[in-house]
Amino acid sequence: MRASPLFVVTLSGIVLFAQEAPLRSFRQWVGGQEMGGASQQARSIGGFREVRSREWMVLARLGEEIRQEVDQTARRAADGAITFTWRLQLSRDPFEGRAEWSPANPGILRLHPVNGAALQKEIPTGAILWPEELDARLMEAARLRRPVTATTFSFPVQQWGTLSLEPVGPDPLPGFPDAVRFKGQETQGTATTPVETWISPTAGELRQKTELGGLTLLMQRAELPPPAPLAKGSEGFFERTLQTLPPHPFQSWLREATLKAEGTVPDLPQDAQQQRLPGGRWHLRRAAAPDTREAVQRPVTGPPAAAEARYLAPSPLVPFQDPAFDGLLQRLALPPGLSRWDLAKRVTGFVFEWITDKDFTVGFASALEVCRTPRGDCTEHGVLAVALLRRLGVPARGVTGWVGLGETLGLHFWVEVKLQDRWVPVDPTFDQAPASALRIKLGDTDLADLGTVGWEGAAMAFSGLRWVPEKDGPAPWGAGIRIEGDQVTTPDGSQLRLPGGQWSLKKGVLSLGAWTVEATPRPTSAQLKGAQKLAGPRTLREGWWNPSERRLWMNLGGGRWLRLDDVPEGTAYTLLDRLMVKVS
Repeated sequence: MRASPLFVVTLSGIVLFAQEAPLRSFRQWVGGQEMGGASQQARSIGGFREVRSREWMVLARLGEEIRQEVDQTARRAADGAITFTWRLQLSRDPFEGRAEWSPANPGILRLHPVNGAALQKEIPTGAILWPEELDARLMEAARLRRPVTATTFSFPVQQWGTLSLEPVGPDPLPGFPDAVRFKGQETQGTATTPVETWISPTAGELRQKTELGGLTLLMQRAELPPPAPLAKGSEGFFERTLQTLPPHPFQSWLREATLKAEGTVPDLPQDAQQQRLPGGRWHLRRAAAPDTREAVQRPVTGPPAAAEARYLAPSPLVPFQDPAFDGLLQRLALPPGLSRWDLAKRVTGFVFEWITDKDFTVGFASALEVCRTPRGDCTEHGVLAVALLRRLGVPARGVTGWVGLGETLGLHFWVEVKLQDRWVPVDPTFDQAPASALRIKLGDTDLADLGTVGWEGAAMAFSGLRWVPEKDGPAPWGAGIRIEGDQVTTPDGSQLRLPGGQWSLKKGVLSLGAWTVEATPRPTSAQLKGAQKLAGPRTLREGWWNPSERRLWMNLGGGRWLRLDDVPEGTAYTLLDRLMVKVS
């Protein structure tokens, strides 16, 4: 689960023909909380004109700080040629690159991202590349109080964006009596957001306010008074992306579930795992196991089919051709002749084990960084899995969405692999292949660049939309669990039996005598820290018992795990041997 990357805003306030311009500083608020800022400065150096802009944001997540920063420089020579450099810091290793534009070839922008192939972008008619030209156009619109449209390029996400504004009228701000307020919209890729901005004919852009999925973003000049502070006890930025689910002891084992969207019903993709029903409801199901043809489909070894080529290509996010990946492939120690699905399962488990430091402070690392430094959260698991799968000839893509984990529904990133004519979700963060059913897909990405990741869909987490579980199959949520004597049957038909045991289910919490029981994803190394590895004396079933927490993790095989709390050590051995499991 993760937070969004930097929110890109247009900065201005530079006088076009000045030889030296003062530093313009801005402060940024997200959802009423101050989280960052920006600056821009222009200067003349020898025969060059240079404009440097910076934007930064500090997010708090689970008690840790995540700092993200964009640094861009544009330099224009006397002949009009422009060079650009950019550096986007979302984790330890930045995404960076350079670009060039020449008046000799005015319709083409040449990009050179680090760890990526050189690109050529066609420049739309009337697009603006030089930052001071944008400043001048905005100030002229404020002076004449007329509409303005500007198309610009975002180097970090490598996308064109268009700002369209209509004047509302004079709206003075403290220290800027000539400010004019505009309203309109900004389009970046496929995302369009409303924009309200204040521009001074003499000082440039002063304030910009926009809405992203119900979350207010405010960027304004540092000398303006700040907005009213949030009330004490207000939810933090990351906490606002989380929703509470009613408890269900077998949530991670569900084959299917029905959820109702309360609020604006989203327009979500539909496939075999996610289908829309009447009344704002969505039916979710775990992907079916591969059939005979899918199970034996071979990876791609030659030139790929056109439909699969983009899902087998390297990019700055997944540069799998780097020699650093050779070492990971040696660690994988794959036998020859594996099918696509066999490779998907092995890579899913390997990535789960490779990333030992499940670190929520990583913003968004490339697969190469994760290859060298095994730390991160769901996006780092996802990009590394995609890189390895593509290197092995398995078409793979990333997915953004929500996932249920225990009593929490939160933003998440996972992977889909191509088997014959369908895409099958796998989740390396939890070592699930196929992935669990309770996940809501917002969109998928070929990971060609950051602009394709689909954060605009994730912004729905702030829109007030709530997901309410209604069914876990044909039965109401939680009602598909049956207790008969010393046996419990799960909604998917699996059975747990402890001879002489006493099961009870109260308010979604399952107990076996004095012990609470819950199906969980595979525990991480951090969760097992301090635990002792046990084995049933008769069955040799594996388990891990933590003496300080008196918690038993039981490996049932086939990717299924149980967690039992408040279990003494002697009882842990007994449960490993005597608990009978029949998986449906």
